[in-house]
Amino acid sequence: MFEQSDVIRTATRLNPAWSDPDAIVSLIRSAGPLSPLANYAANDAEMATLSTQENSFTPPWFRQDFVRGGEVLVDGAEVIFNNPNFLAAARELAGPDAVLRPTAVYVNVMGPTPFAFPAHLDIAAFRGITRAHYPIWLLKVMMSSGLFEEWRTTIFTAVSWFYDGEGGDFHFWPEGPSGTVGVESPPFRNVGVIADNETTFHGVAPLGAPGATMPEGLHSGCHLVRGDGGWDIVDGDRLVSRIDDADARITVSWKAECFADAEAAQRVDDGEDALTLDMVVDRFLDDLAARGIEAERPADPLGDEAFVAVLAAAYPEVAPELVA
Repeated sequence: MFEQSDVIRTATRLNPAWSDPDAIVSLIRSAGPLSPLANYAANDAEMATLSTQENSFTPPWFRQDFVRGGEVLVDGAEVIFNNPNFLAAARELAGPDAVLRPTAVYVNVMGPTPFAFPAHLDIAAFRGITRAHYPIWLLKVMMSSGLFEEWRTTIFTAVSWFYDGEGGDFHFWPEGPSGTVGVESPPFRNVGVIADNETTFHGVAPLGAPGATMPEGLHSGCHLVRGDGGWDIVDGDRLVSRIDDADARITVSWKAECFADAEAAQRVDDGEDALTLDMVVDRFLDDLAARGIEAERPADPLGDEAFVAVLAAAYPEVAPELVA
């Protein structure tokens, strides 16, 4: 049964997260291969602090989609996708009239890393403007501007972890970046957190004991597969490195779209009141003008570097600092 043990505005702590956590671990270990997280380009915060044009590398962070767009991709993933504890927690946050539609499940496996996964927001979605057809930078600046909230689709994300080692604390800011930080620390005992991660900053502290060695030799073409008592990082048939089970931090993430009521859900299904790129540009230009910021209408809003720079400067995403 779902037990609401702690509610902090936009986030709810889950305890328990699973009816059979051992079965979830077994399912994850039977799946694979996992790909470097950087390959997913989920958001620019994931790699911006780790890579430059002159010097880039691949950290030991790997991901696999178990469900995408409501389609189950891994045998047995239904037990995660249909987790009643996640649904009940989302209902507690959304209210009794809300329509909830689970859409995705993915799994991350992280090895020892001496630096943090920086505090960030997941990529927002707006009616008519989503990452399926538009670049991430546009969605991020739309979100940070606050100008498009009436079109934003609320997406609840439930996260839960399997790891008993040192480090790897989960930090989240349910009251905003200047508010109180919530922290979940290992050993994780069948707990989770569900939140609107498009508005709730979250990140991960450095993983592993002090002095732990980060796996070396990784690159974007590597994969993570199940080995004997741990995980093997491979490049084709070549073993590059390995992560023992005791050092591997597993995260399960579950996402569900949330609509205020059936009428709101139907409006989205029918494509009513959907944004267009012209509408987005118009709203930006009106707001910039009201703030005394000069900007000309670009012929190519998605490719005009000057326009993009103006938006980035006017609507920065100010993330909290994650302190280990």
